[in-house]
Amino acid sequence: MMKLLSSTFRSLKPIRPVTKLKFPSSLPPSESLQTDSFQPPSLLSSPPSSAPKSKSRWSVYLILSTNPPIKTYVGVTTNFTRRLKQHNGELKGGAKASRAGRPWVCACLIQGFKDRSEVS
Repeated sequence: MMKLLSSTFRSLKPIRPVTKLKFPSSLPPSESLQTDSFQPPSLLSSPPSSAPKSKSRWSVYLILSTNPPIKTYVGVTTNFTRRLKQHNGELKGGAKASRAGRPWVCACLIQGFKDRSEVS
């Protein structure tokens, strides 16, 4: 049975009604955006091509198990896509502590640390 994350971790933010964002009158009304239609950028996408290829940038991540009881795991890596596949058993090398919670999904990913000590 899958449970919504929002039912396990209640939001502390007040609930606001959906509002339309207004753009200059030169745009047709069909191009107005609703705040509930925002799609965040993909967490699994590659860093921009302008990023230095010789230096790995470190990330800290929080993953959640999708099986009850909900478990969490925090880790650091230079390649989140590979690391999540390891946690889910698709690739060799996942953490022993994350075996019981498979499958895992990303809850939070913070990128851009210059070295491992900056992440910790």
